[in-house]
Amino acid sequence: MTLLRILPTKFISSMKKQAQRVRKGKRSTRESAKIDLNGHRDRGSSVHGLRHPKSELEAAIQRYVDLYDFAPIAYVSVDRAGRIEEANLAATELLREPRNLLIGRPLAFYAVELDSLMRHLLYCRNSQQEVKTEVLLKSRKGDQIPALLLSTPITSTSRNGALLYQTAIIDLRERKAAEEALRAKEAELEKILTQTPVMLTRCTRDLRYRYVSHAYAKMLGRTAEEIAGKSIVEIVGDEGLAVIQPHIDRVLSGKTVTYETVVPVKNKSPRFLHGVYVPDKNLDGEIVGWIASIIDVTERKEGEAAAMRLAAVVQFSHDAIVAKTLDGIITDWNESAERIFGYKAEEIIGKSILTIIPKGRQSEEKEIIRKISSGESIEHYETVRRRKDGELIDVSLTISPIRDIQGKIVGCSKIGRDITQLKKRERQLAEQARLLNLTYDAIIVRDTEDRIVYWNKGAYEMYGFSAKEALGKVSHVLLRTEHPEATSEIYRKFERDNRWLGELVHRRKNGNKIVVMSHWAIDRDDGGKRAFILESNTDITQRKKVELALQHSKETLETLVQHRTKALRAANLELEKEIARRRGLEGQILEISDREQEKLGQELHDGLCQQLTAIGFLARATALRLKDHRVVQVDDLERIAQLINSSVMDARNIARDLHKEEIEAAEFAQMLQDLVERKIWQTSCRLELETEIEIEDDHAASQLYRILREAVLNANKHARASEVVLNVKRSKNEIVFSVTDNGIGLKKTKDAGLGFHIMKYRAESIGARLELETMKKGGTRVTCRLPIAITK
Repeated sequence: MTLLRILPTKFISSMKKQAQRVRKGKRSTRESAKIDLNGHRDRGSSVHGLRHPKSELEAAIQRYVDLYDFAPIAYVSVDRAGRIEEANLAATELLREPRNLLIGRPLAFYAVELDSLMRHLLYCRNSQQEVKTEVLLKSRKGDQIPALLLSTPITSTSRNGALLYQTAIIDLRERKAAEEALRAKEAELEKILTQTPVMLTRCTRDLRYRYVSHAYAKMLGRTAEEIAGKSIVEIVGDEGLAVIQPHIDRVLSGKTVTYETVVPVKNKSPRFLHGVYVPDKNLDGEIVGWIASIIDVTERKEGEAAAMRLAAVVQFSHDAIVAKTLDGIITDWNESAERIFGYKAEEIIGKSILTIIPKGRQSEEKEIIRKISSGESIEHYETVRRRKDGELIDVSLTISPIRDIQGKIVGCSKIGRDITQLKKRERQLAEQARLLNLTYDAIIVRDTEDRIVYWNKGAYEMYGFSAKEALGKVSHVLLRTEHPEATSEIYRKFERDNRWLGELVHRRKNGNKIVVMSHWAIDRDDGGKRAFILESNTDITQRKKVELALQHSKETLETLVQHRTKALRAANLELEKEIARRRGLEGQILEISDREQEKLGQELHDGLCQQLTAIGFLARATALRLKDHRVVQVDDLERIAQLINSSVMDARNIARDLHKEEIEAAEFAQMLQDLVERKIWQTSCRLELETEIEIEDDHAASQLYRILREAVLNANKHARASEVVLNVKRSKNEIVFSVTDNGIGLKKTKDAGLGFHIMKYRAESIGARLELETMKKGGTRVTCRLPIAITK
């Protein structure tokens, strides 16, 4: 068995020292007797009389005996009953017992805790392996020795193969003392770490806690045992890790990191932490994590923030804030004090407060100091102070004592408010109140609960309630107000615009309703809240009655205008249709023009040209007879003359049709007769006059003639009729002109509606009415009805 293999490393050095002590102390008395394998010495031999081994085996055994006997660790060999069979010098020193007394004595004789030793022996008998047990032994002098027993079974060659247990007794006193000292130091360190506000953690590269102090665990609401070994994200949460991750990355790169930041903590309120991270390196210099020193500065930061807010409130307060000693020396002076009194801080600090107090009021300062020194406070003390430019201003002061850490009054603070304008306003309001009683309007002042606090003479005259009856009453209850909209909406607009204007219905004391034009204006306090409402009401009842009458007239007029507008729109629509129709007639007029030219050509060809040709033939025949000296027939000359006269008449008719001048009304009847007797007509045409034609208007006669001529022309050209009749008769107050044919009818008549629009236009231009109809037995009738009144 290798001795060093069974010993702890930290005891090797002590073993070596003990061996040296044994060699030095025992060398002079060392026995030279033969030592057998059981450790017995030959007491008859001297130190220098050692027997030389007779063989290599004896030499090896001798070396083993020397090594065993002078080992720095106490060794004993015990049998199954626990009796000591062998012991080296270190064992005799440890137990302070001579070897001759140790051999054969039970090891239990030196045990303090017998149970532990007996269990050790039991384990040895039941095991073939090394057995380790910590026991408490005692020396012959009674010294208690904490020891570690390491027993290994061996077979004794000198005792006929008996089983022994070679046992190393390792003195644990130094280790126990070291452990106790270490525990003491750890306890002391833990006490320091527990009491100090500094929190310590030791973390690994994989972001896990190796160690946390109790202060750190307490901050998180856990115990150190709950946190050790856990991941950081499990303890502080994702948000907290995200905040400190950049600092972790830096420390793991080898840098020392210092930071202050707010760290969110899982299931806890965020904390403001001051942290220092130092890389944690192993023996090879590798960074295996980091050590964190953390201080929770949340309360400090909150205190600093509160102090900064307080300082900001003092510095930027609208009121002047001044601090002074009990001797009246100014120590603090904020910006509002500079604005109100005109002195810069550097000008006034260190000077007496009497600098801003008028001479006639400087005695007030002594009384103020007396009250403050006795611990009293003064609120809303109104007085007068002097500005740097000499102007006197009204101020309201609130004065409080200033105490030091021990509570001793060392000065006072003053909060001053410039009330110069307020005082001026009070005087103005008093004057205005006198004037308000002179107005005929009702002037009412209401408080925040709409209770009346002012009621002028005009309000009494308008509503009949005296000031005594009105004051303290809710205005809208007293006057039974009818609002034009929800009161919540009125007050919303009022708060937004600081004023409101509208009509209200009130009831007088006698129950009569009156309509008033109400003006509201808001008066706010120093905090910007509504303090009073000034309401001015003007009676507009009579005006409303007039307005209602005007409104009724307006509505009536509006109705008439709507009817008239409707009629105008209808007329306009009809006019637009007529314009569209007339625009459509432009193309038709061109067609009519082309057709008229065609008709004129046909008339010239079929009528006048044929007659002239006949005249030419007859004239040539007559000329040939004269040339041949034959007798000229008088009938031929008469025929020529008739043809010439007929041609002249046809030419005159054509010219008349083309002439732009109006037809004379006196010739109208004859013109109709000539119209039906024209030889150009292929269809028989006749005139039926059932009444005298009495037309005096040449324009009407001209337009009527063209209408009838167009009707006759259409009947000849398109109707395929055998007869055309132009009829004139009287019907009640009308003269009825009609052109009737027995042809194919309107539906089959080509271009039947082409000239109808022109004919209708002509009829309307003279106030006549044109009708077009298809006859039941066939044929078409065009009728023009001319009122008799128009003919005259």
